[in-house]
Amino acid sequence: MQEDCQEWKPMRRAFGAMFDYSNPPNGEIYLRFQVSGSAGLYWVQSKNAISGDWKAGATYDTNVQLN
Repeated sequence: MQEDCQEWKPMRRAFGAMFDYSNPPNGEIYLRFQVSGSAGLYWVQSKNAISGDWKAGATYDTNVQLN
């Protein structure tokens, strides 16, 4: 989610747990994951944004834990 437009945009699953985005926004980025399991389908959102000074090709930890 780009903070200034308040609109969620999907990412593409590239490989395994790797995702990419063809035209990434500037600034902070919030992530939301759709999860399915025995409890059904639900959304998990990161509480913290990826910093606005993110760099292409870098790895960022979302601190999202799934049980």
